[in-house]
Amino acid sequence: MKESHSAEITEPASVHGPGRAPAGMPLTIRLGEQEYAALVRIARSRETTAAALVEKLVLHALSRADVPPPADSHPARRHTTYEEATAGFRPDVPAGTAPDM
Repeated sequence: MKESHSAEITEPASVHGPGRAPAGMPLTIRLGEQEYAALVRIARSRETTAAALVEKLVLHALSRADVPPPADSHPARRHTTYEEATAGFRPDVPAGTAPDM
């Protein structure tokens, strides 16, 4: 059986540990005990790990999926600069001095 830490041209995400995707969004797949056991048996028969097999399956599915067009959205409001946000406020008075009145 091949170790997930073996030196390959591209490292599988499983090398970085659970929940650590090197790029993109982490993916969680929940399998029952029977499904997981079947996945491990398939991975062993292919001399790989279950994590590497799932990664290959997901990447293959993503390569065949249609990419939706980008959302036509705009920010809810324009960016507020620091100067705009703090306009009308006075600087803090240093401790130990009397405020101007």
